[in-house]
Amino acid sequence: MAARVNSLLLRWFARLLAIAMIVAAGGARAQTTLTEAQAKAAFVINFARYVEWPERVFANRTAPLLICALGRSAVGNALEAHEGRQVQGRPVAVRQLLGIDEARPCQVLFIADSEERRMSQLLRALSGQPILTVSDAEAFIDGGGAIGLVRADQRLQFEVNRQALEQAQLRASSNLLKLARNLSDFRGKN
Repeated sequence: MAARVNSLLLRWFARLLAIAMIVAAGGARAQTTLTEAQAKAAFVINFARYVEWPERVFANRTAPLLICALGRSAVGNALEAHEGRQVQGRPVAVRQLLGIDEARPCQVLFIADSEERRMSQLLRALSGQPILTVSDAEAFIDGGGAIGLVRADQRLQFEVNRQALEQAQLRASSNLLKLARNLSDFRGKN
């Protein structure tokens, strides 16, 4: 049963990935497709479906999954459309942050590319905390981020840094890792 559910989720995620790639390439009509920010927000939500956090991160079994956004980006606003949806049996709560010091209760943190100059400082402040870091900033995973959204071959794709996931005490499903464009460990660079 679990294998069938995982297979269905993987196919659903692959379809969403294909739609996002079409949107990012500009090949679809505006009324029936997602904007790039909406596609990136959908990626963030789906990453949360395929990552496991330590149980101690949540106050109880019904506590919400808190997805936070830091920096100026339309993605932060697009994430708000997912408020209240279910991810891993938990309702999604979305919060826009003013500073990194507010990130401690978050399970997922989207860091906008507008924060690129402070990225090293931000990632150091989060080091060892069970927070899934995601960004569309250039070379995000090279700097120690967990999942980077990238444009390549005229498509929106993502890269995963397994070492960053391990340091954050998070486990990504093999289904998520299979879909990554460039799975990297970056040993010694973080």
